[in-house]
Amino acid sequence: MSFAASTGAEQRSMIDVHHLAGRIMVYLLAFTAASVMGFPLVWMLICSFKPPAELIMSPPTFLPHEWTLANYRDLFVQTRFMSYFANSLIVASGSTAFSLVIGGLGAYSVSRFNIRATRLFSRFSLIAYMLPEVLLVIPLYFFLVKAGLADTLLALIIANTAFTLPLTIWFMRAYFAAIPVTLEESAMIDGCTRLQALWKVVVPLAVPGLISVGVFAFNSAWNDFLFALVFTSSERNKTLPLGLSTWIGQDYIYSWGMLLAAAVLITLPVLAFYLLVQRKLIAGLAEGGVKGG
Repeated sequence: MSFAASTGAEQRSMIDVHHLAGRIMVYLLAFTAASVMGFPLVWMLICSFKPPAELIMSPPTFLPHEWTLANYRDLFVQTRFMSYFANSLIVASGSTAFSLVIGGLGAYSVSRFNIRATRLFSRFSLIAYMLPEVLLVIPLYFFLVKAGLADTLLALIIANTAFTLPLTIWFMRAYFAAIPVTLEESAMIDGCTRLQALWKVVVPLAVPGLISVGVFAFNSAWNDFLFALVFTSSERNKTLPLGLSTWIGQDYIYSWGMLLAAAVLITLPVLAFYLLVQRKLIAGLAEGGVKGG
């Protein structure tokens, strides 16, 4: 009896050791991955506080010998950074709103109305998303020029919406399809119209999915360079990626300090937004993947 008990205890201890070793391995891999991905951000942040001359020192210093805010001060005084920032915010917010409203209504229609045309539309929307941006540039450019929208922020909003809309429809279609129709029918029996049932019943249940799609649409428009390069020509309508790209190679020593400071200010709002919606984002992606399957 004692031999069997000791054997069972040894087996449990061996299982605990293997479990602990597995967890340590997972933590080490996670730490390594986070370090590899996070180091460029940390290095960018530290270098943004270095004096211009220290940025080109060889060998480079990890921490600045003299911490300075001169790069940030020069960024706001000598450049149109705030104009670029405002333009990017308008474009990203506008394209996100259009993607959620148009894509959400389209996805709801595809998931609720079982018509052959809607099924075909759903499949073609996914095929459209597989096309790279560069193939959409020329057709969109001719369309926007004929519409009189060349060199406007509205042109960038329309272009980014056209690029993100197919994924919005495909992702939200699976999400809406998993919400029971009986909930809407109960609301309509109580006197709601279909749109009221959609707004009061379906949309609150689809918030994680909408947040996931919204984050993708916002991030895509915020970092867009190709559409901004093709559709805008004036300085007043440049967005952050396009405006900052023009600094490269100009006044080498001083432009890199301001470029690093601008990169930090571009990254921080997006990073803060991700941290705020992290739980909803992960839940939306996980539930959307399960429901889509």
